[in-house]
This record gives sequence, structure tokens and C-alpha cells, in this order.
Amino acid sequence: MKRLLASLSLAPLFFASAAYADTLEDALAAAYRNNPNLEDARLAVRSARENSTQAYAGYLPSLGLTSTYGVRQGETETVGIFGPATSDYDLEPVTANVTLQQQVYTGGRRDGQVRVARAGIEGARHSLRSTEQDVLLAAVDAYVSVQRDERILRLRVEHVDALTRQLSGARRRLEVGEVSRTDVAQAQTRLAAARASLARAEADLASSRARYELVVGAPPAGLEPVEPPQVPRTLDTAVGEAEARHPDILRAMAERRGAQAQIEVERSALRPQVSVVGRYAHETESSSPTDRNEGASAVAQLQVPLFEGGFARSRMRQGQINIGRAEARMEARRRQVVADVISSWNNLEAGRDIVAAAQEQVAAADQAVDGAERERGLGLRSTLDVLNAEEERRDARIALARAEAEATFASFALLASTGALTVSVLEVKE
Repeated sequence: MKRLLASLSLAPLFFASAAYADTLEDALAAAYRNNPNLEDARLAVRSARENSTQAYAGYLPSLGLTSTYGVRQGETETVGIFGPATSDYDLEPVTANVTLQQQVYTGGRRDGQVRVARAGIEGARHSLRSTEQDVLLAAVDAYVSVQRDERILRLRVEHVDALTRQLSGARRRLEVGEVSRTDVAQAQTRLAAARASLARAEADLASSRARYELVVGAPPAGLEPVEPPQVPRTLDTAVGEAEARHPDILRAMAERRGAQAQIEVERSALRPQVSVVGRYAHETESSSPTDRNEGASAVAQLQVPLFEGGFARSRMRQGQINIGRAEARMEARRRQVVADVISSWNNLEAGRDIVAAAQEQVAAADQAVDGAERERGLGLRSTLDVLNAEEERRDARIALARAEAEATFASFALLASTGALTVSVLEVKE
């Protein structure tokens, strides 16, 4: 959108213009870099990757060292043929134990934990994509809202200027007796109402600017026109694309896979566990200055669960229930996504029709104003007729501004409902 004309009488009410103009791509890139919700989602992906590292650690051996050091003082008394004899000793006992343990068979627990971690990473990535879509769509909404409200404010200013001129003309014609005081009062009434609407438009623009800065992270400056994106050509195509790639559906599928993998983790508690343990122990001066023990061992350990009070089987049943819940959530999200696609598609179709009708209304209103002004000069129309025609034209232009903004946003909303509103699709530089 072009910058506001400097000649407008209320131009100081606008924020100061920057030396450059923002494009929609600039706004989306800024929102992508600066939005805290997106940063939280990125950190969630990084956190999920750490779960994978922890799961893979179960395949590796564990090595530990335990060591102690102390001081011991004492006195020893012995009885011999010459009588009792005592001796003092000072010891510094040192022990060191090195243990190496390798899990050989865990009943499927490690494999299940890895699958759970992978599903968590996938779910976090799809959650990031969903958050990315929400942020980008909010940025688009804020962008077109600022453009719409700037355009409406210009129309309100122009209407106030036109009514001011109408009032001045009515007063001049009153002086020469061409009109009555009623005509002047009618012009004054319309001017007062127009000034009230202008105040409302100023407040709406200030609100839209504040929301833009909240989402994008910087105030708007000379916003450029928006080119609507390419959208699916048919509703069936849009629904098919949404079911195949919408992040909410894919995240639900990842949650179901994670729930299925968790069953394997719980089932491992009922299976044998096999591990190999190697130890090396070193001990000196434990009881006398000449004491020294050193040795190494390697053993295989087998653990077989015999009775655990039903805890593990209850966990397995709970896991099966969680799988059913995950499938129910997946179906609910699929239905919600399909409903959103249908709603967005109809909103876009209606928006296009409304824009076309509003354009026709503006063209007809322009002709009506021109005709009313000419007929007033011929004495066929009154001042009230001209005021009514101008007000209808103003309302038509404002309706067109709103319709075009809604149609533009609807095209981006349709992309979001199909899961295609991403920085790569919009060619936004990250």
C-alpha cells in the first residue's frame, strides 16, 4: 500500500514513516525470527532430540569408578612370654572399584524407548510447523489489517474534507438565498458524524499497529501491496492436501506411534534381562600396613521377573488405552482440519464475490455523486440529496477496502488450513 499522503490534514496522527517500505515478506521474516512462540517450539524440538540421545545411550556400556581414602589410627596389644606389649599404627586405607556393565538383552525396552523418542521428535517438529503457520497467519492478518485501516482512515479524512467544503458552499449559497438554513444544518450534522467516524478510524488504526508490532516485533512502515498466494484449484484438492500434510494430523499420527512404542517398553518388564558386568577392585592398608588386595571379575547376570503384583500388566493395559485415545485424537484432528478447509474455501469464494460486488457498488456510487451534483446545479436535487450520495459512495469505498482485505486474508487462511503456509512456500528468507 502506498504511503499516506503528506497533504492530509490529519497526517500527524500517523506514526512517523521510516525511510523504507515493508513488504509482506519482510513482515513474515521478522515474525519468523522474533516471535517467542516460535522460539519455544524450536526449543521443544531440541529438547526432544535429547530424549533420542538418552534412548540410544541404553545401547552403550556404562563405566563407573568408586574410590575411598581414609586415615586410621590405633593401638595393638599383644601378650608374650615377657608380658604384654603394645604397638601403635597409622594407616591410610585406599580402595578403588571400577565397574563396567553392558546390557545384552532388555526384553525390547531399548528398542521401544528409541521408537518413543523418534515419535517425540517427529511430533515436536510437526508442532513447530503448526506454530509456524499460526504465527505467519497472524502476521498476515496484522499486515492486511494495518493496510485496511490506513485506507479507511484516508477515506474518512477525505470525507471530512469534502463535507467541510460542502458546508462552506452551503453557507455561501445561504448568503445569496439559494438554500435555506436547513441545508446548512444538514451539512453540519453530516460533518459532525464524519468527524466521529474519523476518531473511530484513528483508534482502529492504532490498535492494528499495536497488534502488528506484537506479532512481527517491529512497527509497520509504509506497507506495500500484497499479492495473494496460489491456492488449490478445487475443494477436493484442498481437502486431500490437508489430510496428507497438515501438521496437526501428522502430529497426531506421531503421537499414536509413540503410544504404540510405549507398549513395548512396558512389556519389557515381563521379560528376562541379561547383562554382563566386569569389575576390578584394588584395596591397600585396610587393616595392617602390609594389607593389599587386588582382583578382577566378569559375570553374566540374568534377571527373570516372577511376580510383580500386576503392575507391569496394568501398565500395558493402560498403554493400549492410550493408543485408543491417540487414534481418537487423530480422527478428531482430521475432522477439524477438513472442516477448516471447507470453511476457508467458502470464505475465499465469498470474499471474491463480495469484492466484485463492492467494486460495482463503488462505480455506481461515483456515477450517482456526479449526477446528483450536476442536477443540484440545475435545481433538480437538494443539498441533502448530494450529501446522501456522497455518504453512500464513502460507505461503498470502505466496504470495498474491507472486502479486499478479507479476501486477501482468506487466501492465506486457506493455505494454512491445508498445511501449506510455510516460509518455504511463501519464499520468505529465514
